[in-house]
Amino acid sequence: MLFKSQISRKTLLCLTVLFCFLYFLVAFAWAVPFISKKTELNLGRDADKEVLQQFGIYQDKALQLYINDIGQNLVAKLGNKEFSRFHFKLVDSSVINAFALPGGYVYVTRGLLAFLNSEAELASVIGHEIGHVTLHHGAKVIARNIGAQILSVGGALATRKPGDWIAVSTAIFQQINLGYGREAELESDAQGMMNAADAGYKPTAMSGFLRNLRKQEIMSGQAYHSFQASHPETRERIIKADLMASSLSHRYSGLQSKQDNFLMRLQGLVYGGRTDSKDKRRYKPQYLEIYTVEEGDTLENIADKKLGDKRYALDIAVLNGRKESVAIKPGELLKLVRNGVYEEPQTAHTARKLPSN
Repeated sequence: MLFKSQISRKTLLCLTVLFCFLYFLVAFAWAVPFISKKTELNLGRDADKEVLQQFGIYQDKALQLYINDIGQNLVAKLGNKEFSRFHFKLVDSSVINAFALPGGYVYVTRGLLAFLNSEAELASVIGHEIGHVTLHHGAKVIARNIGAQILSVGGALATRKPGDWIAVSTAIFQQINLGYGREAELESDAQGMMNAADAGYKPTAMSGFLRNLRKQEIMSGQAYHSFQASHPETRERIIKADLMASSLSHRYSGLQSKQDNFLMRLQGLVYGGRTDSKDKRRYKPQYLEIYTVEEGDTLENIADKKLGDKRYALDIAVLNGRKESVAIKPGELLKLVRNGVYEEPQTAHTARKLPSN
């Protein structure tokens, strides 16, 4: 019995060692290469220059400050910020998108801003992108794509070898265009909703935004940051957002959407047009007008008197995230797309525009 026991123990020990060896081999194969926070900061800082070169800053100082204020307020509510400084910027692109770079760089396009319908929706989107930063989704994707060795000391960030940096830069922009994958997007949805609720915003804004976005994508075919209208996971994101919104709504009180405050800031926002600085196509100039609903107004008669054709009623409904069949009320604010260039009052012009340099 003693001899058999010794054999069993030796066998068990060998099996344990073998199991551990195989475990670490598998773990190593699937592990995300480690990237330091300093490297993430360097990545974000360098890639930020390329983002601004590709898209350009939208030249409206008031809106830039507004986006930054919302972002900084959300960051202030985080228990673990991961990075000491965050940067929030509104870029000049008609594409409906928001994205983040490693190290605390978050961007919102004017195309997305025109699509949103409340400050709560904007906060949930920015909170989602902050989640990508604090959860290091960008760094993990880049490391998987090109390997941590290029990002380490002596790699692309230290030597600035053109070939290495092109690989890093390409990986970053692929990440921006393709997103981070199902699990990361769901994780950031939840993080963004909780962050926005902590800052005093209604959590239902995220699910409302996702629903409106799905309708817009079905109509236009334009995709948003890994959110394809034809993708089966779209429905899952909306369902999960609804469930979380219901849970958060019971835990908080006094939450707001701040819809009117948001919409009034969009007066004169450039609508449509170029997608980035390389887009040289000629576009008919358009802008957003914020219309106050009057007594007796319907979407059809607003479309007729303001846009010249009652058939634009559906476009107004989609742009404002509402159903055509739901009656509008006097005093409500609606976004309308107008042709031409918006002419601001001269007294406000200087304050709202960024310097040309």
